Amino acid sequence: KAVVSTQSTGEQRHKFRQADENGDGVLNQLEYVAFKNPMTTGYVLNRIAQELLDDFDTDKDGRVSLDEFVHHKASRHEDEDDTEISNLRKMEFQGAMDTNDDTFLDLREMKDYLNPRGSNFIKNEARHMMHESDTNRDRKLSLAEIKDNYLHFQTHKQNPVIKAIHDEF
Repeated sequence: KAVVSTQSTGEQRHKFRQADENGDGVLNQLEYVAFKNPMTTGYVLNRIAQELLDDFDTDKDGRVSLDEFVHHKASRHEDEDDTEISNLRKMEFQGAMDTNDDTFLDLREMKDYLNPRGSNFIKNEARHMMHESDTNRDRKLSLAEIKDNYLHFQTHKQNPVIKAIHDEF
């Protein structure tokens, strides 16, 4: 049975190059795991975090400011004038990403934020699911809200901030 990929050939090629740690053009077992689950392999997570840091760092000072994160053009093409998204991004940056409170993101903070094994990732996913499904805004999910939003629970992949900064992956 053929599997239909939602990724373009270019995206697949990029993902393959990311996973091919030694650059020999073929994948060994560890590299295959990195190809199938890129965020769970340390060297790929490091590469992705560095790419994202470089992409968001518009003034090229080696770190990402709050303004660079909130107003990143490539990830805001559909909602750049949406103040609610801007406010959510500010809260995400200040509350979950800038863990040393220096008002900038460095490579370690980017990796920690992206790591699916980390507590920040899980908390952010839970926060996103609550935001999307808590229709009466009581900060609790009732069985009715879960049933009403079951498709969201079945089809969601990650919170919108992570999705926005991972479009190329």
